[in-house]
Amino acid sequence: MTISVLIIAFLVTLLIGVPVVWSLGLSAIAVLYLTDLSLPSAWLSQQLFRGADSLILASVPLFLFAGSLMNEGGLMRRIMVLAEDIFGCMHGGLGLVNVATAMVYGGVSGSATADTGAVASILVPAMEERGYPKAFAAAVTAASGTLGIIIPPSVILILYGVITNTSIGGLFVAGFIPGTVIGVAFMITAYLSGRFRGFPKLDKRPKAKDFFAHLLDALPALIMPIVVIGSMVGGIATATEAAAVAVVYSFIVGILVYRELSLKALPKLAFETVVVTGAIMIILAAATPFSWILTIEQVPTMTVDLVKTMSLSPEMTIVCLVLLLLFVGLWMDLGPALIILAPIIKPLGLTAGLGSFQLGMIVTVALGIGLFTPPVGTNIFVVCNVARLSISSIMKELVPYWLTGILCLVIITVFPSLTEWLPRVMGF
Repeated sequence: MTISVLIIAFLVTLLIGVPVVWSLGLSAIAVLYLTDLSLPSAWLSQQLFRGADSLILASVPLFLFAGSLMNEGGLMRRIMVLAEDIFGCMHGGLGLVNVATAMVYGGVSGSATADTGAVASILVPAMEERGYPKAFAAAVTAASGTLGIIIPPSVILILYGVITNTSIGGLFVAGFIPGTVIGVAFMITAYLSGRFRGFPKLDKRPKAKDFFAHLLDALPALIMPIVVIGSMVGGIATATEAAAVAVVYSFIVGILVYRELSLKALPKLAFETVVVTGAIMIILAAATPFSWILTIEQVPTMTVDLVKTMSLSPEMTIVCLVLLLLFVGLWMDLGPALIILAPIIKPLGLTAGLGSFQLGMIVTVALGIGLFTPPVGTNIFVVCNVARLSISSIMKELVPYWLTGILCLVIITVFPSLTEWLPRVMGF
């Protein structure tokens, strides 16, 4: 009865157009007043508070703020210049520059939306000016923007770690190899498109002197992820402390090294960070009573028992989990989908033989594909807004990246060492 009320209320509110975050909260209220669960009225407020009351979650605004500081301080431009030195002489080279920039910037911002918006605002106009189709530029930007949730530090990996009680440091380390694999795969896809369609390239390679000057100029930005993750792996800092280190490092680099960060810009950057953090915290708060009801009604346990009665092989169980994640990612934004599914997916995945870090990567990558897949792909809306394109105009250009993303997901699922080896070596 309780679960029926919860699910029906959630689906009905979604169907009539209520935003997901409020659907989660209204579903919990329906259970509170329409079932015999015998919960006090104060229960709801307690659960809402508990959802956002976590020291680890303090790392979310800190990582976002650090990314804003580095971007304002000239990070993006330096990474782009260096990437163009490396890939500019290839056909479709700016497509590879786009992906490479997203890989590095994703290791700073930790947010797919922030990464996509920042890269799109600079590279989409630049690619159009060089003779690339605007739809291609928008598509590669939307796809590569998902690297921000895989390559550490990642806000989504922090949320997954909090929800499933998985080591955040271990998840960060586990994201390096899959993030690199997906980034390289997207680069190959962009290169093949450029090669077969005759996209422009630079006439000559940069001089060695210029390349090393650009490398030296970009070095402070490039080593920031190493500083952050190294402090966690070395046991020097927790995730929250490492995020604070990232803010201090970004501030020093922007003020003293690049000298492009203005103190007058700090209030604006702080305000933008608070807005994004507020949206994340509201989702977490509203989803907590929803998840609590699922847990107290033993839905994860019942789901595992149901799968056992179906006599599915571990391989078929994993296939079903991946298909479920891909399907949900089409219709639900990544944050709410993660919060609702993670407590149910985790016991199923572990029972099927997946490693804890491998499972975290599978969930993140599968839901991440939904970010550049309609109808709810957030990254698509971001790039189309920047590029002033209709969503339908870039669908054809997105197809190769969908196929590449799914192929990479299969590889991560089939080869556990890609996600489990490095955390094990690092002691997680």
